[in-house]
Amino acid sequence: MNCTNNHCLWNAFEQCCHESEEGFEKATPDELDCPSSLRKDFEEQLNNIFIECASLLRYRNMKELIQIKKFIESQRS
Repeated sequence: MNCTNNHCLWNAFEQCCHESEEGFEKATPDELDCPSSLRKDFEEQLNNIFIECASLLRYRNMKELIQIKKFIESQRS
């Protein structure tokens, strides 16, 4: 299926090349909010945030790390 969504990881040579048949059937070509889309730009941003957080944690002492862990766990509840 032709698709011009260049932000999608499944897009290759202007074609939707989803690896599963179900994902291919749900795809809406030429749209950024395609339900089968995996956005390259979102993945890059997620990786950048992860790297930034990891570098900030590197310089914390044990007491601070325990407080950060408790805070993160409290956000999941």
